[in-house]
Amino acid sequence: MRAEPLDGTLVGLNAPSTNASHASLTPQPAKHRVLVVDDHAVVRRGLVTLINEQPDLEVSGDSSNEADAIFAFRQSVPDLLLVDWSLKQRDSVGLIVTLLREKPDLKVLVLSIHDEMTHADLAIHAGARGYIMKREAGEKIVDGIKAVLSGAYYLSQRAFDSLSEDSLKRVSGNKVTTSSAAVAPRDPVREPFSGWAVSVVVPVFNSRETLPRLCDQLVLELTEVEQLQIILVDDGSSDGSAQVCAEMRARYPSCVEFLQLARNFGEHNAVMAGIKHATGDFCVVMDDDLQNPPSEVKVLLRQVALGFDLVYSRYRKRRHPLYRRLGSRLQNWTACLALGKPSGLYLSSFKVFSSRVMREVCRYDGPEPYLDAILLRATANISTVECLHRERGGGRSGYTLRKLIGLWCRMFVGFSIWPVRLVALGGLLLCVTGAYLQPAVQSGAAVWGARGATLFLLALVGEYIGRIHLLLHASPQFVIRHRGLRSAVDLAGVQREMNAAQRHETL
Repeated sequence: MRAEPLDGTLVGLNAPSTNASHASLTPQPAKHRVLVVDDHAVVRRGLVTLINEQPDLEVSGDSSNEADAIFAFRQSVPDLLLVDWSLKQRDSVGLIVTLLREKPDLKVLVLSIHDEMTHADLAIHAGARGYIMKREAGEKIVDGIKAVLSGAYYLSQRAFDSLSEDSLKRVSGNKVTTSSAAVAPRDPVREPFSGWAVSVVVPVFNSRETLPRLCDQLVLELTEVEQLQIILVDDGSSDGSAQVCAEMRARYPSCVEFLQLARNFGEHNAVMAGIKHATGDFCVVMDDDLQNPPSEVKVLLRQVALGFDLVYSRYRKRRHPLYRRLGSRLQNWTACLALGKPSGLYLSSFKVFSSRVMREVCRYDGPEPYLDAILLRATANISTVECLHRERGGGRSGYTLRKLIGLWCRMFVGFSIWPVRLVALGGLLLCVTGAYLQPAVQSGAAVWGARGATLFLLALVGEYIGRIHLLLHASPQFVIRHRGLRSAVDLAGVQREMNAAQRHETL
């Protein structure tokens, strides 16, 4: 039973007090929602506990991989993404870009165990507003979350000190806090290649694992160029790389182009196809395996901006297997002899050259190109610059010992007359040897040795005649099956055509 007093307040045994009533009517401040993504279960649980202990924060969801993170994001729509840099041995750039495309005002803070500070640059380029190390104390991680939610950038001191000029431009004008104190951003410096149109040609062969990361990082790294053109040339891949190329074209329609060759023509032919579609002031050629980090493209561009026509990368430590290194040494030694290559120049597959050189390259239409020989014919204004070389980002190398020998023969026979000179010298030596030693040497071994040498020399001459035959019959340098992006239905049709062609070749 209760009574109503004159002032209208309810009283009685179960009636709440006036203060409690007012407290219940006071709106509670909304908590900021945080999505936690980390593939280490123990670390993820620790982060969830740490965040839920904060009065103004709550965990809206947690996941261990990219697919689950996207699902959790769409279910909970968080205010902040707290993400581990490495998710199942791949970086989180793709996830960050995808979620920011769906929610542009999403705040992103990256946690990492990696001391390699190029990761901080990539994270900032992808749209993250913070990058700190996992070894920071828990309160520092909470400080970072709150700083990023407030609109500031929050970086470990080492990450801030190592930021590139591109990243500094992104954070310029914003409050930047490190794990120790607030700092003022340094004044960014304009890159020499700002305003250029740059084409990047990537020959693709069975590399579906690395292509998304390669394209994401190229787009993020080359934001300063006025016009970026990434040309993916699929050279008869059998692992679905063509479909991934089409997906990259769909993801970045303004800068990614896709060429699918009708069969496997070889790396140099695929590169020639890309160069002949390039429109930039400068053309970069790089592999699809991420051994050359996309951030190193800017290193090449800075060097070519000094006035060179052609710049090759060189490596302090190469990450190729032994047979590749030995093959490259033989290739470089032969190039010095046959092509007049400077002895200190390493013919790397990672290089950049000007549009003038590009025009000269496009004039070559032979069926078996060797790009470096064509480049060395086009200019002597060449430089090198040291670049990073990493382990493969995934997959296996398409180069076998047989292919390396074939490439060596293409360079030595196809772009040099030195083999003909060696034939003449060998014939002269045989004549001299026969004239002086014929009375004394009558053994069968000597006779068969002379016959073997003669057959070898005839085979070398036959190699030249065969190449002339191919040239006269206009064997194609490459054949393009498809250009650009096709719909999902058309992609299925492409796969059916490829399967039919393979069956026909088998028959």
